[in-house]
Amino acid sequence: MDLILVNLLSDNLINVQIMLKSMKVILYAAQTVNGIIARENYDEDFLSHKNWEVFAELAEDTGCFIAGRKTYEEVKKWKDDNFDSLKARKIIVSRSKTPKLAAGYISARSPKDALHHASELGFTNVLLAGGGTLNSAFMKAGLVDEIIINIEPYVLGKGIRIFSEETFENKLRLMNVKKVNGIIQLQYKVEK
Repeated sequence: MDLILVNLLSDNLINVQIMLKSMKVILYAAQTVNGIIARENYDEDFLSHKNWEVFAELAEDTGCFIAGRKTYEEVKKWKDDNFDSLKARKIIVSRSKTPKLAAGYISARSPKDALHHASELGFTNVLLAGGGTLNSAFMKAGLVDEIIINIEPYVLGKGIRIFSEETFENKLRLMNVKKVNGIIQLQYKVEK
């Protein structure tokens, strides 16, 4: 009996590893010139609306996006454009508590759990729109394949950075640079 259980666990681990290898994760962030994605109170009032338009287009093109609980809670406060208006599957990651999610959202406990949900839904590409903590968790686990950064012409001395302080490092290869309404967009491939 124990040998069968070990074999089943081993087969499930292999299936999860295959799923993770076949899943393409694109991290998207809009930030200041100095890497701030939000104020300390999570407000993003310094970012132009064009950043939202770029994110919405990417989310709908991939069909599925992953965000953290804090990002979800802040964006749901927005009156006009928010996650509810997007035609994409929405996965919200929360390690500390299970968030109360609106209809159409899926809850996940970790980056790998989020990717498992996306895979079960039939997706092979997902857009990651986390805060610094979630972005770092995906990077630390080696799950990010590409990074798209929109650099807003703005400097902010204090705030939430694109990555929280964690122990990880990755070499990036620049794939594309373009200017979008005064915003510089950088697209990188993560070297693995």
